[in-house]
Amino acid sequence: MSESATLSNWLEPPHNRWAFHHVADILDTVSISNMSSETTALPREFVDLNAVPFTAADGSTTTWGRHLSETFCDAICVIHKGTIVDERYFNNLNDESQHLLMSVTKSVTAAALGISIGRGLLSINDLVTDIAPEFAGTSLDGCTVRHLIDMTAGTEFVENYDLYSDPDADNPLLEYERQSGFRPLGNRSVVGVMKHFVTYPLARPHGEIFDYRSPLTNIVARIIEIVNGMSFQEVLSRDVWTSFGMEHPANISVDPLGFPIAEAGMSCTVRDLARFGLAYLNNGSLNDRRVLPEPWVRETRETDDIARACYVDALEAELAENDDSPQWYSYHNAFWVKEPGAEFTGWGIFGQFIWVHQPSETVIARFSTYPAASSPALTSETLRGFNAIANFLTTQS
Repeated sequence: MSESATLSNWLEPPHNRWAFHHVADILDTVSISNMSSETTALPREFVDLNAVPFTAADGSTTTWGRHLSETFCDAICVIHKGTIVDERYFNNLNDESQHLLMSVTKSVTAAALGISIGRGLLSINDLVTDIAPEFAGTSLDGCTVRHLIDMTAGTEFVENYDLYSDPDADNPLLEYERQSGFRPLGNRSVVGVMKHFVTYPLARPHGEIFDYRSPLTNIVARIIEIVNGMSFQEVLSRDVWTSFGMEHPANISVDPLGFPIAEAGMSCTVRDLARFGLAYLNNGSLNDRRVLPEPWVRETRETDDIARACYVDALEAELAENDDSPQWYSYHNAFWVKEPGAEFTGWGIFGQFIWVHQPSETVIARFSTYPAASSPALTSETLRGFNAIANFLTTQS
């Protein structure tokens, strides 16, 4: 372990610059593997994108090359029409470096859910307690699987990253992160993320508004385990890493009781994350192999009126102020949709992205270590950069 990065400080700059690509040296993790010898090939034909201009956070004009060097980028992979056109590494990473996905992990979890639904193992509208009776009598009574994955369950939990300013404080977010293994427990008893969740009360009826609460995705992982009859990491190995033909192993952190942190704990290489995004761009196929149900991909990309209405109601209630929400159209199937049918992204704090732009056939995977968990200015600049690259590649085709 780096002398400066510890369980107490690894989420804070400058320690996160090393820690986010050495997570297994700090947290307990389990492996996610491609159990076959087959890898989805990604041809390469690099394009010089350095001079592509767009507007920086301060309103000045920047370029792609300058942006990557000045915005705490750790790795980037750009795919256009199935070909890698740009791939770079910073901050001592290389093409085998596993980097923390943070909440992009939710998008991978959602893919595993979509695959299970496609197999007929469950329905998006099934009641959580019908699948997992262990949650009966909790805030999840009457909650559907969709309420979980779309963050419209009525469970009370405040996810405000301003709370990171005092890492020793007692509040639900930091208490959750202690039970998840992301922070030291101190003298607290180990209960794990599942038992910690059942202490959360009900704030409002399910399905009324969008309210971003990461622990909901861990319940999705538990449901995936139950319907598949195996651990979540085994499902990811079989249904995502092997099926998608990933090139390198991944890992996922686990809580003190061994449950995987399905909302933020995955680490993988940037190229494998780009493969994941390519499957969504290709309507669920890679190299003419079906890896995701096409209806799931279409529904994710196009979103729907229910997700939109819940999102609009959240904005009106000012419940999404920490999510840089005004630039988004909705949140659906663990992706942020900016333009229905065209642009959507998996997005994690500190600058993790898997961005898909359907009209230009562009996928961009980015790892970062922004200096703050919630960085609206950097997030907006990064998204403008992605769009500038997509527009440039379209004009060059």
